[in-house]
Amino acid sequence: MKKIIASFLLLFSISTAFAQDSDTEIKQIQSYIQATSQNEWFDPVNKNGTLANGTLYDLAYYILPDTKTFSIIYTVFDKYTLQKVFYYKENQLIACIIEETDANNANKLLHYADYFYKNGVLINAGDENKEFPATEAYLEGMEKLKEFNTLNN
Repeated sequence: MKKIIASFLLLFSISTAFAQDSDTEIKQIQSYIQATSQNEWFDPVNKNGTLANGTLYDLAYYILPDTKTFSIIYTVFDKYTLQKVFYYKENQLIACIIEETDANNANKLLHYADYFYKNGVLINAGDENKEFPATEAYLEGMEKLKEFNTLNN
């Protein structure tokens, strides 16, 4: 019985420590995003177009003075507006915020997800929204960055 209790306490302390580390990492990412948004000068690059199904989209790239991408905002306009904001640091995706709103109903929020990544690994796995899988969001964010870098080199 003592072994079971000791094992439980050990697992509890490990999970608590991991949760604290995750919270700390998320706060660091949020602080970086906020500080960079407030203190940096951006050269925005806008691109819009039409998807194969006729739906309109808009891409906005925010580039730091050192020519590195800070964020990409990808918005698809349809009956429901889907906006994905990808944040980068040193060409690595660090966060993704996804909002789907009903454009016909005062932009009522339908779905929301926010993901934080470290070295390609989801930090806040407990917050995953099944409507927008975190792995797909990560891959899309890295693909958008690759597309932009390819077009501008």
